[in-house]
Amino acid sequence: MPIPVTVLGGYLGAGKTTLVNRILAGSEGLRVVVVVNDFGEVNVDEALITSRSGDTIGLANGCVCCNLSEGMAAVIERIRAMRPPPDHVVIEVSGVGDPGPVAAWADHPGFDRNAVLVCADAETVRAKLDDRWVGDTVRAQLHAGDLILLTKTDLLGSQALDRTRAWLSAVAPAVPVVDAHALDLADLLNAPAGPRPAAEALGHHHGRHRSWVLRSDRPVDRTALREAILAAPAGVVRVKGIVRTTEAPLQRTAVNAVGRHCEMTDAGPWGDTDGQSYLVVIASAELATGAEQEFLAGLLPR
Repeated sequence: MPIPVTVLGGYLGAGKTTLVNRILAGSEGLRVVVVVNDFGEVNVDEALITSRSGDTIGLANGCVCCNLSEGMAAVIERIRAMRPPPDHVVIEVSGVGDPGPVAAWADHPGFDRNAVLVCADAETVRAKLDDRWVGDTVRAQLHAGDLILLTKTDLLGSQALDRTRAWLSAVAPAVPVVDAHALDLADLLNAPAGPRPAAEALGHHHGRHRSWVLRSDRPVDRTALREAILAAPAGVVRVKGIVRTTEAPLQRTAVNAVGRHCEMTDAGPWGDTDGQSYLVVIASAELATGAEQEFLAGLLPR
């Protein structure tokens, strides 16, 4: 039987990783393979991990977490060769990627396409759609969905939520809107695909964004880094990574910033690694070169 594939999309900070963690933790009785862009954002309980092999983590509940770093074609072929085969595949698309074309991989021999689920942050999706830097990307993601999952609904009152649901229905009238917490995992994974476009191109659409990877062997001051990130010029949409701080040099500090929200959390000891800090910065392609270089230079010590 073909392996069903669910694609998970949505803009940066919309709640995709939270949903991935929920799938990995709660898929009892199912052998699910989750394909992600970055292991570092997926909170896998070490007690559940039974094996690590390159870009793959095996879990005690039978689930497998694969990193997308080697490319979609290689990952799909590796999944197809798994014995026994998985019961389901979930592909998390980059926060600035278009989930529609990625879903075409589910038409690969041996697989069957289920729904494209697009997460929308109830608190910020309207502002993002109006943002000159990211609005086109957010709109394309919403229209690519078979189902829009409204996340972070606890941050809004009932009347504001109703307005947001009605607004989303007007923005993407062909795509049903549901609260993410209202569906159980079976409903999410078994949601069917909608009508397919006549032609689709395989791969991610990143033309509207650029990214940089910064590295440093020197510890960074936590407060100074937070202030630098929050002072980012308009057009910087994401900063994430792992850093060594002067305040806690033996512990890894995870950095996750979207817009004007910046979280820094303990990510465990460095152990036997080299302890090198790294940050990934994603910005609109329209960001002025001078502003971008000044911002990048001020993040990590040289």
